[in-house]
Amino acid sequence: MTTIMQGAEPFRFEGKTASVLALHGFTGTPQSMRYVGEAIHERFGFTVACPLLAGHGTTPDEMEKTGYLDWLNSAETALKALAADGLPVFVIGLSMGGSLTLNLAARFPEIVRAAIPVNAPAISLGPDMASLLCNQDSSMRVPGVGSDIKAPGVIEVAYSEFPASRLAHGHLLFGVTTNLLSRIKCPVTVIQSREDHVVPARNALDIVTGLTSSDHVRLVWLNESYHVATLDNDKDLIVSHAGDMINHVLANG
Repeated sequence: MTTIMQGAEPFRFEGKTASVLALHGFTGTPQSMRYVGEAIHERFGFTVACPLLAGHGTTPDEMEKTGYLDWLNSAETALKALAADGLPVFVIGLSMGGSLTLNLAARFPEIVRAAIPVNAPAISLGPDMASLLCNQDSSMRVPGVGSDIKAPGVIEVAYSEFPASRLAHGHLLFGVTTNLLSRIKCPVTVIQSREDHVVPARNALDIVTGLTSSDHVRLVWLNESYHVATLDNDKDLIVSHAGDMINHVLANG
């Protein structure tokens, strides 16, 4: 059995009135969502659960054995488990977790009441990531993308390196999800850091433009955070926007 990295464990906080699925990002762990998840639970009283996605939180070798369908399956399994509790379900996710959030909203409209992607990639990865996709060395390891955080001294629990081959799976997930955006009908709050060194901020505009079937779409810009905004200076702002949106949906059916 592979050992989980310290601090990377999945979490669940029991609450009432609503359930919130939190999803971490590519090479990351539930640690990146723990502050936001716990704060949403404490301030608004909701159940909040965050799974550890397949291949994450252990070793890069384990990640190399997984792909986008495994990451999707981890998110789907957690979504259905929350739905079985009988409470309205909402989803919030960081980075790739934001893409998974939108993917679930598109494919499970009967479950997901609202979606909150944070710094989610759509299709624009930027030239550095695009160059890696052109590399044919499937065994190559590249520096990790974790801890892009403006607040001093804050560290994300994530892989320090990852298999370059898995980036293609991420890109496939992002592209597939972008093509599903028009199916999303639930309310969506897109949250994006203006200065993001991992996911180009223009992705937020691509997501908003693609949400042609939702009547309630909001774009929130973060001015004091980098990519891992859920651990950064604007983390409480994310909590407020998420909780207020959920309460609004609950109050208005």
